[in-house]
Amino acid sequence: MNYIHNHILALIFALFAFHVYSQQNSFRTLERQFDSIENESSDKALLHAQEMVNYSIDSKNKTYLVSSYVKLATAYENLAKSDSAVVFYDKALDISRSVDSDTLFAFAVIRMSQLNSIRGDQEKIVALIFEALKKIENNPNPKQKHELYYKLSEVHRELGSFEKAEDYLQLIIKETELDYLLAAAYNSLGLIQYSNKEYDKGKANLLKSMELYKNQKDNHNICKILINLGAMHYKLKKLEKSKEYLIEASKLTKEFGYINLYSMVLINLSVIYHKEKDYEKELVYLKKAEELAKETGNYQSLSSIANNMILVYALQSDIKMVRRYIVRYRNAIDSLHNFRRNQKIFEIEAEYETSKKELEIARQKELVLTQRTHIVIAVVLVLLLSIILFMYIQRLKSQKLLYANQKELNEEKVSNLLDTHKLQKIKAYVDGQNKERERVSKDLHDGIGGNLAAIKMRLNRIKNKLPSELEPIITSVDSTYNEIRSISHDLMPKKINHLYFTDLMKELVGFSTSKDIEYKYYIHPEKKINNISESLQLTIYRIIQELITNINKHAQATEVSINITIHEEINVVNMMVEDNGNGFNTKKANSGVGLRSIKQRISDNSGLIKIDSNYGIGTIVCVELPIG
Repeated sequence: MNYIHNHILALIFALFAFHVYSQQNSFRTLERQFDSIENESSDKALLHAQEMVNYSIDSKNKTYLVSSYVKLATAYENLAKSDSAVVFYDKALDISRSVDSDTLFAFAVIRMSQLNSIRGDQEKIVALIFEALKKIENNPNPKQKHELYYKLSEVHRELGSFEKAEDYLQLIIKETELDYLLAAAYNSLGLIQYSNKEYDKGKANLLKSMELYKNQKDNHNICKILINLGAMHYKLKKLEKSKEYLIEASKLTKEFGYINLYSMVLINLSVIYHKEKDYEKELVYLKKAEELAKETGNYQSLSSIANNMILVYALQSDIKMVRRYIVRYRNAIDSLHNFRRNQKIFEIEAEYETSKKELEIARQKELVLTQRTHIVIAVVLVLLLSIILFMYIQRLKSQKLLYANQKELNEEKVSNLLDTHKLQKIKAYVDGQNKERERVSKDLHDGIGGNLAAIKMRLNRIKNKLPSELEPIITSVDSTYNEIRSISHDLMPKKINHLYFTDLMKELVGFSTSKDIEYKYYIHPEKKINNISESLQLTIYRIIQELITNINKHAQATEVSINITIHEEINVVNMMVEDNGNGFNTKKANSGVGLRSIKQRISDNSGLIKIDSNYGIGTIVCVELPIG
């Protein structure tokens, strides 16, 4: 039956793994298809991206959904529908935060940064870029880091900080081996040199960039390079060469549906014809650009086009058309103002919704963490209590009835704290227990211990007569004597009120030391340590006792240092126990009973513990416990 059961489980696992692999393969195919379609037609790319979103929702896969929203936003951006693009970029960012994937978040930031930069929202994009850089700083793959550096360089270039922008670009050119990043870096570097009037250098870098983009068949960026080359030759007053580049760009942008870029080409061509005083052709290109701007709702372009139209018609003395375009210019400016105001309201609402989602996600994470913590604490407590119970049964069988009564009284104390009579009864009983412990301890130490010591002395006197027969007997008596001393000592400190706590600690160190180990201890300030609460003193005592026991059993040390200090400025007691023994693996040692007991005591007192151990060097244990 077990054999059949195992095979069924293996079959289920194999089917599940195949399903996951098949799902991943299908989505990767959709992504590759989008990249190919994007270079052919922006309208088709939009439809394909919507299919990707539907597939991701059906698959209930948030990682796929982030990628799909980014692709959808990119398609809208290529169609000059920036409002829709912003909506889906923001959705991608929100989901990437909930998935808690650093690389996915960085991916969304990289794709959306260009749009936000065009819209003049540099402050927002810089904040997102640095947030993404922090998230991926430990990622060994530098690809996304370089992409984010490139986006930063673009922001600096647009703000006129050319030196800072060039620093990022040179770093990318030096470090990356990715052609698409090199192409983007050469393009930006060429634009900076163009702005600095270093036209020859700028042209060389733009041509380098275009060659790389042609190898990748990246038509969108090829169009951008052509526009940049056209603008550069215009500055060089090579108008015919400038027109060649721009006309080639107009064909490509129109063919592939890059509406934003097509509009930019038309405006640039109109500027050239204005320079040549060919106002009829200028008007042709301006009117085409105006149609596109109306179609896409680009009020910035509409205002710029209207302004150029006013100038052309003024030169032609067409007052009627001048007045018409003055009205259109004002309308475009008003619409642009309203759009920005509405966009600000939209962003505030989106920020509010995002904060609500983040708060809900944080609450869910906190709830899960709390539940897990409770489960872990419960398991640890159960294990710890089981171990403690087993040890007490083995070591203190003679006090079984006494401990049973103590447990009953403790339970009665918890449930009846407000009953004064019962509290007094419990106190009296506990005092009786302490007296009984003290009596048993003295009897063991003074009675049986004394007798064994006397027997050992007599055996030592006659040892020379019968050495072979008496040696094992003396060893056994010595071991029994030490065990009785240990039991007697463990029974005594349940109530630390018969002497100063610091004296008791010195007594513990003196009693527990091995003849092969040199112990040094430092307690300061003794007066204040003696005045801390009895419960905290008992905790310190037990921790030091357990650490000494572990050193004697396992460390094979020759030197041990014990320091107990009060730090008044932060109101804590600090303990540091250091040995020069073998050292140990701190991860594996977490399963030890003694160390778990120490950690539980520290946790019960809201303290901290740090263990530093190296093989062959030794171990340092630092403990901090709050006072009060």
